[in-house]
Amino acid sequence: KLFICEWWKQWYQRRVRGSLWFPSSSLHCIATLVLFCAVYLFGNSSSMLLRRVARRIYNKQPAFCSYRNAQLNSEALPLTNSLSSGGRFFSSSPSDSHTTARSINELSKLSAASKASGSVVSTKEQDVIVRLLLNIGSHKEVRQYLKHFANVDTLQFAIIKIGGGVLEESLPTLVSSLTFLQRVGLFPIVIHGGGPQMNDELDRAGIPAEYTDGLRITSPEVLAIAQRIFQRENLKLVDALEQAGARARPVTAVFESEILDQKKYGLVGKVSRINSEGIASCILSGCVPVLSSLGVTPNGQILNINADVAALELAKEIRPLKIIFLNTTAGMKDDKGQLMQTINLAEDYDYLMAQPWVKYGLRLKIKEMKACLDTLPLSSSISVTSPEHLQEELFSNKGSGTHVLKGEKINVYSDLSQVDLGKLKHLIEDAFGKPLVDDYFETLSKRIYKIYLSQSFRAVAILTKENGIPYLDKFAATENAKGDGLGETIWARLISEHKQLFWRSRNNNSINPWYFQKATGHIRDVHWTIFWYGIEGIDNIRDIVAKATSLPPTMQQPTAGKTTQAKINLVVPSKPFRVGLLGARGYVGSHLTRLISKHPHLELACVGSSSQIGQSVSASLPDTPKHLKFQDITPDNISKFTENEHIDAWFLALPDQISPPYVSALNTHSLSPLLIDISADHRFNPAWVYGQPEVNRSKIRGAKRIANPGCYATGMFLTMIPLLRDEGIAIEGIPSFFGVSGFSGSGTKPSPRNDPVALKDNIIPYKVIDHTHQAEVSHQAGANIFFTPHVAPYFQGITLTASIKLRTPLTNEELYQKYANFYKGEPLIKVTPQIPLVRDNVNKHTVSIGGFAVDPQTRHAVVITTLDNLLKGAATQALQNLNVALGMEELLGIKEELETDKK
Repeated sequence: KLFICEWWKQWYQRRVRGSLWFPSSSLHCIATLVLFCAVYLFGNSSSMLLRRVARRIYNKQPAFCSYRNAQLNSEALPLTNSLSSGGRFFSSSPSDSHTTARSINELSKLSAASKASGSVVSTKEQDVIVRLLLNIGSHKEVRQYLKHFANVDTLQFAIIKIGGGVLEESLPTLVSSLTFLQRVGLFPIVIHGGGPQMNDELDRAGIPAEYTDGLRITSPEVLAIAQRIFQRENLKLVDALEQAGARARPVTAVFESEILDQKKYGLVGKVSRINSEGIASCILSGCVPVLSSLGVTPNGQILNINADVAALELAKEIRPLKIIFLNTTAGMKDDKGQLMQTINLAEDYDYLMAQPWVKYGLRLKIKEMKACLDTLPLSSSISVTSPEHLQEELFSNKGSGTHVLKGEKINVYSDLSQVDLGKLKHLIEDAFGKPLVDDYFETLSKRIYKIYLSQSFRAVAILTKENGIPYLDKFAATENAKGDGLGETIWARLISEHKQLFWRSRNNNSINPWYFQKATGHIRDVHWTIFWYGIEGIDNIRDIVAKATSLPPTMQQPTAGKTTQAKINLVVPSKPFRVGLLGARGYVGSHLTRLISKHPHLELACVGSSSQIGQSVSASLPDTPKHLKFQDITPDNISKFTENEHIDAWFLALPDQISPPYVSALNTHSLSPLLIDISADHRFNPAWVYGQPEVNRSKIRGAKRIANPGCYATGMFLTMIPLLRDEGIAIEGIPSFFGVSGFSGSGTKPSPRNDPVALKDNIIPYKVIDHTHQAEVSHQAGANIFFTPHVAPYFQGITLTASIKLRTPLTNEELYQKYANFYKGEPLIKVTPQIPLVRDNVNKHTVSIGGFAVDPQTRHAVVITTLDNLLKGAATQALQNLNVALGMEELLGIKEELETDKK
């Protein structure tokens, strides 16, 4: 074994440059020898084959050992399955044809969006592209990013700033990456620099290169050279893209500028306006726009603009999904030449600005990055990497280089009494997907050392001290916190303050690959992998392994046939969550205030109304606190209200198309409050969770942006889902819904649809084609429907008659049982064989589904659904969503009235 390891070490480093492992059986040793003979005989061309075969061979092997720790064998430590001091395992996952198909579907959307530009991807090419992407990231990651990119305006995909050194040293790699993106249907906005080329040209001209505050001092002579260099480099990149089969176009006059300080910097510009029309025209015609960092004044004077500054000013205007800087160092480095993997500006900015080595261009870059990110949503970030890693940066969570994020403060506590345990419990259980043991905090209080907690309660590290060494008892981050780099930020803080750490993780924990990278060693037994950082010596390792394996479990493990859902939701906050409400004077708002008043853990803290500013809220809404007054809350000041009133969650009960400016303002707020939008504005936005608790409960838990379903849509969605989720049922054709609603569904603004005179002895059809709720249900359920709405002369309540052609023969009783089984245990869904009536559901929180009838000859099925459009169709569901998202019991504020309904 040692012979093969040594042989492997030398040749694998030379040929494949991967990690060094020796397998745990003689059979695999022989296989190893054969594989590496192939490398020797056939050279680097066999490396891909080697990786594929190696993955197949080792995929089922639980135990590997690194070469340099081979001496730590079973005699040295009690755990013999695995021991490593760094490196990475070969990793693979079984092929998932369904996931690949979904990825191809998202790619098809990108292709469809780019047909007008001539960038059409064939089905065969789509399959090839998706499979190439799956070599970069996981199925989930690739699908996530393709879906995200498919639903964004083409102008807002990405801004890629390219350093002049990249154009000199890595042009072929850069061109290959950009060509690939265009073939997928993605069009980044490319802006390039030319610093090294400028310096060379100035040197030849005998002109010294001078800088002040990181900016090049630009005399008329220097500006003339800059114009020539930028034109040459721009055309060089455009020509290279065209020769590679991509379409590209130079775009000029983008940066309208004014002179920054002529005495200090010369002809250096400050961007005053972005002219994006040329960029948009370029992308719409199917070309990659390539920009130089030259500005022009209104009088026509050309000005030199630092390329980093120009790219970031453009980002403020465009607000892209991705901002990527490509350089030759593959990131930003510190004074020791080490790569800075993550820069959390909220935590690190002041520290970095105080460092003597942060100067010149680096200082300017960090300063301008902060200025840019301060104007963008909290989740925005900037990646600094190399052309080789561009695809990885775009299509996976791994990333590379330096990740600069707006970030948030990490607070440090030494006592549990300083922390809101309700919110902390919710964070941990959301991250792990299962509940803590009942006495976790009680036990922890006796051992606590430090708690590192993000300001928004999205990431946490909990340390105890075991045998005098810090033990990482919990490391948890919500999904969106991982995307924002909060986990990396907390980890960097941990290792900067602690020279030694150890922790354990279940062998099936999905975060383990990340732990492998961070740890300096690890060892695995049947259930646990024990990791350590900065700990050396066999005796010390033996001690921490023994301690880690002796600690009791802290998370409840699910048992077969049972769900832990209810336990996860039962979070009791130590103080009430403070809630804000916009649109309180509408029908839905009045119901919401009543339900909030009955909630034991909510406090209505802020209510907005533009028509009753300063008036008492309780005068219009009797269930509200007497001291509350209506506030003039606008998109410009909602962030201030959020901060001053310590708002944890906002209900947006506004008319359609009104909420986006409020959401945009709150997206940049550091407190990151929960937003529940009751309008239709975000029901098609993939970044928002569709708030249908009976179906999407797991996605709603911990979500920060929830789109409340429409009233009709709630009934139709709940009617369709049992049929679509049942593999034993097939639907033929497109289901049709005939809907009737009370006139409260038409809102308070006067119209014939809420005029009792017009409605007397009448029923009025409206929006009979392309109703918003038809599109909503088709989108969220993944199956098309037809919908014809009507308004009736009663005030509230909805009835829906669904006509569905079944391919699968069913009896009335069988269809009823399908629904009864699907909604078993759901307190707000009533399934009945009888036809439900509107009057029986008015002012009640439930949905009734019944009247099941199937024609045995034609297999035509009818299902009837009723609900109150103002309650389960709006207010009730909004409160359900808030409860689930914040980790509380789902029916708090609702169940009291539910019990009254039963009586």
